[in-house]
Amino acid sequence: MTAASAVLLAACGSQSAANSANAAAITKPVNIHLWESHNGGPVGGAMTALADQFNASHPGVHVTIVVTKASTKLIAAVAAGNPPTLAEISHYDGKLVKAGALLSWNPYMAKSAILNRSNLLPVVWSNGEVGTQHYRIMASVKVSEVFYNESLFQKAGITSAPRTDAQLAADAAKIESLGGVIPIGWKDSSAHILPTFLSNGGTLLAHSNSVGHSVNFTSAAAVATFSYFRSLYLANELQFHHGATLRADLAAGKMAMIDGTSAGYQKVLDAVGGKFNVGAFLEPAGSTGKVANLAQGLGFVLPKGHSKAQDQAALTFVQWFLSAPQQVFWSEHTGFAPETTAGAAAIPASFLASHAGLAASISAAFSPTTIPRPVSDSYNEVQAVLDSAFFNAVTNKQSVSSALQGLQSQANSYMAGASEL
Repeated sequence: MTAASAVLLAACGSQSAANSANAAAITKPVNIHLWESHNGGPVGGAMTALADQFNASHPGVHVTIVVTKASTKLIAAVAAGNPPTLAEISHYDGKLVKAGALLSWNPYMAKSAILNRSNLLPVVWSNGEVGTQHYRIMASVKVSEVFYNESLFQKAGITSAPRTDAQLAADAAKIESLGGVIPIGWKDSSAHILPTFLSNGGTLLAHSNSVGHSVNFTSAAAVATFSYFRSLYLANELQFHHGATLRADLAAGKMAMIDGTSAGYQKVLDAVGGKFNVGAFLEPAGSTGKVANLAQGLGFVLPKGHSKAQDQAALTFVQWFLSAPQQVFWSEHTGFAPETTAGAAAIPASFLASHAGLAASISAAFSPTTIPRPVSDSYNEVQAVLDSAFFNAVTNKQSVSSALQGLQSQANSYMAGASEL
């Protein structure tokens, strides 16, 4: 081999290596981390399965799920310069926006065939909106509902789910007369009485549910709601427990009805294991005659501090997650209503007929009387004092009037800027 040939071959080899390196760089996926708080169970399992499906079908992006409390850790992570590319948080938009931790989804939504007002449900569109900017796109529509043992209903002579508070109380009395069965189990969190409060004409904030700097708990709606649950408790027709205890007691036939949310529907089915049919209904109508609900749940946020390629990769995943096939999978495996009209339309009627909890969730999600949870910086502290006031009033540790007066005073101090968290 001549010297010239050797140089030529070396040059060709170098060019070939460079081409290989460039090809590898082009095909290397954009890696993103998704912080979310579902740890195991049906919901966690569904999210993991979807991430695996996405990674298999999108070679240009790879999503790694990190199970952590993004709602409480995200501000510190952004400040430290190591935030995730994508995160699911609860209703703490105000604090994160004030801290400058989030990007708005608006520029992406303006060009999206999926993230638009006609496809997202109205309550999803408004959930996570601060001013005119969307900082959080819902990933799980969580609404309150009641699950029940259809066999115990039949035994008590109850032929249909109650549609009003009066009917619920009457049905509880029928079940109480059976003996040995607790009619109603309720989660020990006041958030689970807010649908009744709303259906009695209550508002979470003074003047409206979206603006205002004071609460509205010294109202006829609050008195009616607290008094209603108190009467059930004092009649031995209602008990408070954690969610896991409620599901276990329903499965064992010790309770006829348990309060829960769409987040717990699949957990209830798993606990019951087919021993009896599980029915579901939305918390009944109050004095307004309308069934109201509160849409809560985690939502996708885009933390600051990443490249445009990473932000685009996060958008790719979110749009894929909110596409109809994935929405169907998510709803059928969790009980959450779809976030999109296309997703809801794609769920087979036969599946809804045999999954009452999902059917109830979808009904609430589409209802104009279902409202988003406030995103005020202070509202999470209001929620904590509401928990205490409700429990004390219902369990006869305080009078209803005393509990509500204390709640109004303490909650307004939080809304004015006081803090204990």
